Amino acid sequence: MRIENVIKKFNQDEIYRYPKCCANSKITGISLCCENSHRYDFSKKGYIHLINNYKKTKYNEELFVARKNIFETGFYKPVLEVLKVLMEKYSKKIVVDVGCGEGYYIRNLKKMFPNKYFFGLDNSKSAVKTAVKVDKDNPYMLANLVALPFKDKSISCVLNILTPANYEEFFRVLGEEGYLIKIIPNADYLKEIRNLVNAGEYTNYDTIKLIENTCDIVERIRVNNTYRLTEILAKNFLKMTPLTFSKKLSENDIKSLKEITIDLEILVCRKKYEVK
Repeated sequence: MRIENVIKKFNQDEIYRYPKCCANSKITGISLCCENSHRYDFSKKGYIHLINNYKKTKYNEELFVARKNIFETGFYKPVLEVLKVLMEKYSKKIVVDVGCGEGYYIRNLKKMFPNKYFFGLDNSKSAVKTAVKVDKDNPYMLANLVALPFKDKSISCVLNILTPANYEEFFRVLGEEGYLIKIIPNADYLKEIRNLVNAGEYTNYDTIKLIENTCDIVERIRVNNTYRLTEILAKNFLKMTPLTFSKKLSENDIKSLKEITIDLEILVCRKKYEVK
């Protein structure tokens, strides 16, 4: 991809903050430059790399290709339909998907809301590389959630879908008026795979309590569906989840996975106000 076309995808407003020194930054030429004369160059591969001393994660290309295959089959379309409604209610101009993976959600949301900016941010190079291969519209960043590359109060909405959270950073960039849309698994999420790998029962009790203590929850929506699987789909589901990181998959595993449950909690959150 021509470097000029990569840069065109990025919002040209001065909304950026340099992740290392936290200075105000702006796009200059082919780089993101800060007031302290630091710079990160945009890549012809279609994104900008903002992680110093990058270390490879367990989330590899095979996992994200499998996720892409599953998303394209429509298992998570009900989640996308809920997000469409929530985008209309709670997002303004700029949305950041923190932990965007292969970019399924913002790629489709951009088609629904062409006048919004959707940034994809992930700390896995495999995720970002997979995303930019199919998404020619949205800007992607290889970055860490411990230091989001945006100024205070510069973002209207943060998506955080089945990935770790940093609430302090989220509400720094959101301010008091922005919204966090957090998606977490419920007890039955991928329960068939949990049973297969003997992962034990799952509860999101602690996660919900942390969110309640950190945020004001504005809205909660549950998405729950169970689907039948072909062997090809079963293989992709087994490859797309960290539940199988420690298990060597066999043909019997694939054949035994006959159905899958998608059970998710979608929470719309705002910054919690301290009671004086």
